[in-house]
Amino acid sequence: MNTIEDLTIDVDRAHELFEILERMIDHPFYDDSERLGLSVVLADASLDFAFSVRLLCVSGQLLGASTCLRSQFEALTRSVWAFHCATDNQVARLNQADLSMETQQGAKNVPQASEMLSELENRPHLLGVTSALREFRDCAWQPLNSFVHSGIHAIHRTRFGSPPKLIEQTFRISNGFCYLAYNHLGILTGVPGIQKEIMAASACFSSVLPDPV
Repeated sequence: MNTIEDLTIDVDRAHELFEILERMIDHPFYDDSERLGLSVVLADASLDFAFSVRLLCVSGQLLGASTCLRSQFEALTRSVWAFHCATDNQVARLNQADLSMETQQGAKNVPQASEMLSELENRPHLLGVTSALREFRDCAWQPLNSFVHSGIHAIHRTRFGSPPKLIEQTFRISNGFCYLAYNHLGILTGVPGIQKEIMAASACFSSVLPDPV
């Protein structure tokens, strides 16, 4: 099992970045529609999953971190899709105030993350976020599924351990998704120029973000 000393993960630096971005988006959202509200909830869920990823990575726990990373990816994808692509009926199905057999069944008929991503890719103005989501899905989906379902990747890493570099990569990818989530939340405030401010604020945090492509 990896120890904290083996890893080059600066979790405090990541938390510093997200505290800055949290303050930057601390504005009222530009409307109170169900669609926007659902998108915000899903973005918040993605950030909650990301917090778990960071804690698991700094403890050297790749299996749990990878499982949470997949959930973070799906929550972020659903957040952007809910705002830009979902029909009013789909928004209503996901925005139920109670959990019952009926509401759970209705939510099952909503597209899966892969379909949502395909729909998002038909919106040229979303290329910045969809290209990052697509690259991740194409490269990482099979091993992530293996972790979730205790397949060969989970077996191998449990038996032989996880390279520190792989854990650091998981940490950085998760932080990159957080950046995208805050950028999306910034858009939902309607504040002019906020995306440029978020980009500028993140520029000096390269040690905790994915390497530029």
